[in-house]
Amino acid sequence: MIDKNEMKMTELLCSKLCHDLISPIGAINNGLEFLQDESSEMANEASKLIDTSAKQAADRLAYFRLAFGVGGSDDLIAFKTVVELIEKFAIEKKIDVDWLGDDTLLQSNVEKFNGKLLLNLVLMASDCLPRGGRIEFSFEGNSRNPDFTASINGDKCNLRDDVKSGLDEQISADSLTVRNILAYYCRKLAKSCEKTLKLADESPPLIVFKVS
Repeated sequence: MIDKNEMKMTELLCSKLCHDLISPIGAINNGLEFLQDESSEMANEASKLIDTSAKQAADRLAYFRLAFGVGGSDDLIAFKTVVELIEKFAIEKKIDVDWLGDDTLLQSNVEKFNGKLLLNLVLMASDCLPRGGRIEFSFEGNSRNPDFTASINGDKCNLRDDVKSGLDEQISADSLTVRNILAYYCRKLAKSCEKTLKLADESPPLIVFKVS
């Protein structure tokens, strides 16, 4: 029998992916329309818009492929790849990211679900930082499946109640929404890592998640 929560999660994650890709793809379409204008100045602006939007769409697809997709057949992901994807995304969202812990971690591989959890926590953190800010990751323990703390802070930093509800272990399928699905998915990924995702602190402008 199909688990109702798992089916709802799949549907909502697909909806979120489509929503997040509409903006750059729509901008490409607008740029193509502008190209039809005879003004050379308008054509130049349209070319810049298409170039920027196409790169943004490609970067998001690469990020989403690893965050939500198979992302290769191996059970391990190069930690460096996860870092590169997160830092590209962070630039777009005006977020600074700090990495604290064992220096050798950057050269190692992490378990796939651990890497996915990092990617999805950053997506959730970006929703908490409407004006940009900072995310500080601190790692410890097994380099392949490390425990870590994510400290999020910035102007207007806030974890909305409708987002936080996804962290509730007792949440029903009927209560899952596009807003809380990332929190729900992060909790599931933590469980796949044989860990628990906890909201350790929530005193705006600071939010701290701990995975252990």
